[in-house]
Amino acid sequence: MKENSNKIAEILSPAKVNLFLKVISKRDDGYHNIVSIVDLISLYDKLILKVLPEDTIFVEDNKSILPKGTNNTIYKAAALLKEKYGIKKGVHIVVEKNIPVGSGLGGPSSNAVSTIKGLVGLWDIKAEKEDLFELVRKVGADCPLFLYGKPCKIEGIGEIITPIELPKLIYVIVYPDKILSTKDVYEKIKIVLTKKENDIKLSVKFKNIKDVIEVLHNDLEKAAIDMLPEIKNIKENLLKAGAMGSLMSGSGSSVFGIFDDIHKAYMAKYKLRSLGNIFIVKSLI
Repeated sequence: MKENSNKIAEILSPAKVNLFLKVISKRDDGYHNIVSIVDLISLYDKLILKVLPEDTIFVEDNKSILPKGTNNTIYKAAALLKEKYGIKKGVHIVVEKNIPVGSGLGGPSSNAVSTIKGLVGLWDIKAEKEDLFELVRKVGADCPLFLYGKPCKIEGIGEIITPIELPKLIYVIVYPDKILSTKDVYEKIKIVLTKKENDIKLSVKFKNIKDVIEVLHNDLEKAAIDMLPEIKNIKENLLKAGAMGSLMSGSGSSVFGIFDDIHKAYMAKYKLRSLGNIFIVKSLI
């Protein structure tokens, strides 16, 4: 995060991919219990935060695509932080969007956490990390993993985090320029209640790419393909273009392929250019 004496901060907000996602059960509060393995990647939105003397929150983005008011996770995060710590200052937040909306790459949750990280510094808040984890849980289920900031296994609705070790991976991500609603995808899945969280034995140490490829799985993929058949076509084409494995991320609509060589990744990007918006990224850690 860059900060200057004029109380302006610039902070990068990374995306994520789900290498494994198993839906365990639906909860009474409408959320679902899951088990997932997540990697943070080098695809970023940039947030520019400027402190305002008046007690207000103003959020805008360069593409005019984000929702307004409390439906915006950035606004919600800033408002919760203000309320918790009794902050009377305001903030103007400008978002340079690169992470596609409705892509399953975690943009809204990442933006919310980046907002909180930036404002803790700008508003001179003395905050304990556990207090911030409690705060970000109120914004969204994916938020704790972005506050943790490293590859991890997440359980429950995302609040239980276990550190994992992953090799540094190369991804080609294809976003088909179509939005899938997380809520709609979850409503269409059929949960097979054959396992409980503790019955799913996942390694927390992946030594090489082969170990990662073997675990690739997403329970939401079938429902998403029924809603957007292009997802299946993208998966197949990523594999044909040299990916060692391919999977839809989160609730879609983005699909990633894992490559063992950056040159193969760029060749795949060229071959797949007609399928949508394509990103070549790497694991952050």
